[in-house]
Amino acid sequence: SDRPACASQGTTKFADARRGSGERHGLEKASAPGVAVYVMRHLARDVFMRCGWYESSLAITIRKFLRGRCFSMLTVLALFVALFMSEIFSVAQVPDNDALNVILTIVFAIFALEFAGLSLTDTSYLLGFFFWMDLLGTCSMIFDISFMLGPDVTEPVFMNSDTGSSSSQNLVVVRATRAAKIGARAGRITRVLKILRFLPFLLRSDHDESVRMAKVISNQLTNALSTRVAFLTICIVIVMPLFTLFTYPEEDDSMLAWTQLLALTAGKYFAATSSGNATAMQSSRSLIISELEELRQFYSAGTYGPYKVQYGETSADGTFTPLEQNLSLSSLVWSFDAPQRQSSARIITSERIQAYFDLSAPRQREAASSLGLVCFVMLAMVFFGLLMSSSISVIALQPLERMLSVVRERCTQIFRYTENLRDEQDPEGEEDSEEYDDMEHNSEFVLLEKVVSKLAAIASLSTTKQEPELKDNMNENDMLVLSWMQGTQVSRSSGRGTIRGSSVLPKGPVAGRDHRSAPIAELPEVDFLRGGTKLSEAMLEAIETDTFHVLDSTKEFRIAVAHHILTSSHGGWTGWVRTNVAETTLATYLAHVESLYTQSPFHNFAHAVDVEQTSYRYMMMTGTDRFFSEQYAFSVLIAATGHDVGHTGVNNPYLIETGHELALRYNDRSPLENMHCSKLFQIVSTKEANIFSQIEKDLYKEMRQIIIDCILHTDVTKHGDMIKDMGMLYQINSEAFDSMTPELAITSQKHNQLIGNSLLHGADVSNPVKPWELAQRYAHLCMDEFFAQGDLEKEAGIPVQLLNDRNKVDRPNGQIGFMEFFIAPMVTEMIHLFPPLHGLGGHFTHNIAMWAQVWENEDQPRAEGAVAKLATRIKRICGNMEVLVMEAESHVHKYASQSY
Repeated sequence: SDRPACASQGTTKFADARRGSGERHGLEKASAPGVAVYVMRHLARDVFMRCGWYESSLAITIRKFLRGRCFSMLTVLALFVALFMSEIFSVAQVPDNDALNVILTIVFAIFALEFAGLSLTDTSYLLGFFFWMDLLGTCSMIFDISFMLGPDVTEPVFMNSDTGSSSSQNLVVVRATRAAKIGARAGRITRVLKILRFLPFLLRSDHDESVRMAKVISNQLTNALSTRVAFLTICIVIVMPLFTLFTYPEEDDSMLAWTQLLALTAGKYFAATSSGNATAMQSSRSLIISELEELRQFYSAGTYGPYKVQYGETSADGTFTPLEQNLSLSSLVWSFDAPQRQSSARIITSERIQAYFDLSAPRQREAASSLGLVCFVMLAMVFFGLLMSSSISVIALQPLERMLSVVRERCTQIFRYTENLRDEQDPEGEEDSEEYDDMEHNSEFVLLEKVVSKLAAIASLSTTKQEPELKDNMNENDMLVLSWMQGTQVSRSSGRGTIRGSSVLPKGPVAGRDHRSAPIAELPEVDFLRGGTKLSEAMLEAIETDTFHVLDSTKEFRIAVAHHILTSSHGGWTGWVRTNVAETTLATYLAHVESLYTQSPFHNFAHAVDVEQTSYRYMMMTGTDRFFSEQYAFSVLIAATGHDVGHTGVNNPYLIETGHELALRYNDRSPLENMHCSKLFQIVSTKEANIFSQIEKDLYKEMRQIIIDCILHTDVTKHGDMIKDMGMLYQINSEAFDSMTPELAITSQKHNQLIGNSLLHGADVSNPVKPWELAQRYAHLCMDEFFAQGDLEKEAGIPVQLLNDRNKVDRPNGQIGFMEFFIAPMVTEMIHLFPPLHGLGGHFTHNIAMWAQVWENEDQPRAEGAVAKLATRIKRICGNMEVLVMEAESHVHKYASQSY
């Protein structure tokens, strides 16, 4: 039907030809609502066209003003104010509505003026896509203005915790509140669509002399697809939460529960007061005070909590009247203050108690989340719009140009208007029409399907974390190791997985890869200089390797090594240390720390220096200077020097079981680690050893918190949670870590602390991933300390802890279980986060194979098939680690030149 229309009017423009036939063809296929909109749209246009309004000077002036640069810039500014101002005020906790109401009312007026002006002066705008978009965006403004339908921030949120009220009523209230929040967010996000009008890939260049038919179609297709993809994106963001509206709401009921608990006790107090029972009154009052203290402590570590509780009575109309003269609660000191913004307060009222809660922090997080969501939607629209704009020329323009060139060459005699098509220009005055025209294209759905598929692929993010499995062929020593790991979750799986590696038990290097390092460096003779120890150049080079150790050295040498790492090594923190920490003070600190370490077989000052040196190597290999500050790195190393200071050679369960003073002092919660922190800061509290004396108080507080957190996370019970946190960090930011740009993922204090804790904890338990000679020696020292504790337990007549009975524990088998269930997950996550640490995996596979060989060579009776089972197990463990190592090596080879 297009061809006769075009043939009969050789000079008819392509847009008019499409509207003359293509729209009629689309009308035949349109649904009933589409037909109704189409008819209404064209009836309104015809009315304005016939009366000559569109061509009047007033309409042209209004249209030019609304299309002008100044008003467009004002509209963009108003749009961003509408998108972000409410949340900004919420984050800032502004206490009143006045300023926000004035600003948003002005924005509302601008939007309304634009909407009315374009509806009356633009033929293509009325009832088009942008018409409905602007209508939604403008109307949604009323939900932010308090004197219309918006929330009043000067009014707190009231809840009734009357024990007689039904839970279904509370559920309805919670669902209604959530529905209001979803509605407000939906209204706000719809305004994002207004920004489409100003995006460069949707704007047509004016008076382009070279525009041909293919270019016109390409522009129209870009416009149609971009607006619909943006609309679809926003619909997904808005509609998806609606499906959870009628599910059971995720709501913190603790505030209601605490109020109800206090109300019960207050009721007892009221009954005692009414009966004149002084004893019952005193008992009830003491119980209320005790419960209030428990309430304060319950919320003390959170970001929200109570700031006032009143005793009184509630009238029939719901008015609460305090009765402070009967039971004064105003003297209590709370951890929270009354919020500046009253809407951030939640007041829960019962018959006798009214509790006030400060929810400022959650409200700020909600507002920040809304800001982030709006920004994300905007970025997604811009990114995919630009991507589509650049792809349209390949998808539509070039094929159409080739097709039309053939048409022009082959059909010149048939189509008399070919020359006109070749030189055709966009009609003046049609720019706005095609900018806003809401038309349909048959190819649009295929392209849209591809774009949505890409959106779905990008949005999918796997957060599955596999837990360590409990294998069917475990022996008693493996069970002992798993029981010892108090923080690790274990799951049973019937599948055994695929076994990688060779078909025989490895006798040395696994899978043909030799992971053994050079022989351990011999300790040279030390020279004493001014009472200290001078390290030779050879020793300074040895400190940079994994073969370094201080097991057979003097205390002066160990102090010198610790001092060198902190002040003279290649670390980026050394300049800051030399500027802010006196050398003599640091030396005095290290000497004091050394003096407080005991002569335990394993947990001694040699172990502390080893952990410091290992932490230093990890930090250098992973390039922590890109996300750690100098002070942060120094804090981690100081934590390493004192992470076991004062260790008694026994573990936390022993201290708890025997009722030791440390267990009593720290309430059975990491007594050793708490003691280490305490002793370290007792040392620096002395003037001669105060390494923090030259830094500001605020910085000292930050560094103290870093050190405490690092040391507390060396407790084995926190191992499992740390592994999960590391795994989650990697899964969310795998691209950044795989490309060896961790600074793109480690962007917060929480991330920094996790990495600092992980590096120190990894160094603390790094013995099994050191060269075999060192790993074997450290393992025997550690087991000697365990067995010595077991002897003490036998002498004291208390249960001997797992792994501590020298008569039951098999050292090689115990090491294999320890490496599989404790070390392997840690090494795996460390290599995931930092591929340059792949050497740890190499030492791991070599050492676990060597322990299996030691066990096999022992002259002890074994169950039938035990050797074969162990061989299968070792091959599986080593095979999995080998795959991880090879992946990490490939990342290093690919990205090392541009990152580390």
